[in-house]
Amino acid sequence: MTVFKDANEMAEIMGGFFKNASRRAAEGDPVAKGVHEALAKNDIICKFVWKNPELTLTIDATTNPMDVLINDSSRTPVATFTLDGDTAHEFWHGKVNLAKALTTKKIVAKGPIPKILKLLPSIAPLFEAYPQYLKEIGRADLVLQ
Repeated sequence: MTVFKDANEMAEIMGGFFKNASRRAAEGDPVAKGVHEALAKNDIICKFVWKNPELTLTIDATTNPMDVLINDSSRTPVATFTLDGDTAHEFWHGKVNLAKALTTKKIVAKGPIPKILKLLPSIAPLFEAYPQYLKEIGRADLVLQ
C-alpha cells in the first residue's frame, strides 16, 4: 500500500509543504529563508517526477517567493529527480540516504548531481519541517517514526 492514495492527495500534501515553505521564507522564517537563499544562490530550478502516484512538482528558487508548480512544464529544471511517492515521503522525513538511493537507482537524477549533493546540508532543516507540517495539517498518521 502506498502512502498517498492518489495524485490529488500527494499534490495537496507535498505541494502544500513546499508552498508553505515558500510562504514562510517570504515572511522571513529563518529556516525556510536559509533554504531558499541557498537554492537561489545556485540558481536552482528542481523538478520532481513522482511515480505511484503520477505527479510532477517544480520548485523555482530563482523567484522570490519561490514558485512551486504542480504538473507544470513551463520552467526548465536544472535538476530532475524521478522517484516513487513513498520514497519522496521517506526522503523528506530524512530517512533516505541520497547517495545510496542514486547509486541503486531508487532515485534517478538528471543534472549537475555533485552541485545538488553539496546543497543537501542546506535543505536538511526541511527534514524536521516536513513531519511538523504533516501534524499541522492533521495528517500525523503519515509521520514516520
